[in-house]
Amino acid sequence: MNDQDALLRDLLDFAIATARDAGHLLQEHAAKKLQVSSKPDSSIVTNADLASEALILGRIRAKFPDDLIFAEESGRSSQIRRPGQYVWIVDPLDGTTNFANKYPFYCVSIGRCQVAEDGRLEPLIGVVYDPCRDRMYAAAKGQGAFVNGRKMAVAGPRDLARAFLVTGFYYTTGDRLHPEIVRFERVAQICSSIRRDGAAALDLALVAEGIYDAFWEHGLAVWDMAAGVLLVREAGGNVLNYESIDPFAYSLEGNGLLAGSRSACTSIAALLQT
Repeated sequence: MNDQDALLRDLLDFAIATARDAGHLLQEHAAKKLQVSSKPDSSIVTNADLASEALILGRIRAKFPDDLIFAEESGRSSQIRRPGQYVWIVDPLDGTTNFANKYPFYCVSIGRCQVAEDGRLEPLIGVVYDPCRDRMYAAAKGQGAFVNGRKMAVAGPRDLARAFLVTGFYYTTGDRLHPEIVRFERVAQICSSIRRDGAAALDLALVAEGIYDAFWEHGLAVWDMAAGVLLVREAGGNVLNYESIDPFAYSLEGNGLLAGSRSACTSIAALLQT
């Protein structure tokens, strides 16, 4: 293992420990009466989201004071971004609506990215922790993807009609919802096995694990995807924006996300074009 690999391993260990502690904190809150409020985008936030984020950000700031942070509840630590900078991207509770309704499908997502020369955020490590099943999904760039220490691989090739897929519509209504319904219908006319779980980071982890063949969604934020995208890539899958079939052109801040096995992505990509 070279120095760079060892550094990524240390960063990953830190993220794993932090995500696990945040997940345990969520489970403590799940057993109590929650305080729930609405955000401007009509999504909700609970006191559990805020407590989990405070724990994660406190540890990052203590250990990596020079790194930038981009977190769901507190936003960006800085609007200035320069090539070479490191950015932690945090979703302290992905699947808040599930959590608030005691539906056991939610997770903690932590990623560390580096700003590339072209300004894109390149994930270096990613962790998604499912506290309900105690499953830790983790990946470091170039080192593979693992769940509870077991190496993962995306699903093998098969016809789209036989695929097992997952999607999401986020908090979309009216004119913004219609294109997503159209996309869903196009895929559903070919493949009827489609789920909508409500936690994109965990959906991506399950794609990396080979359970789902592919996941697609429009309107996601970077904190929904940063860790999960790396999991899928390191498990041998493709990650695309809607407007491009080139996985090397993918941007976390681009239009839409399609991630999965190469065969599933090839079959679905054209169906997502508007």
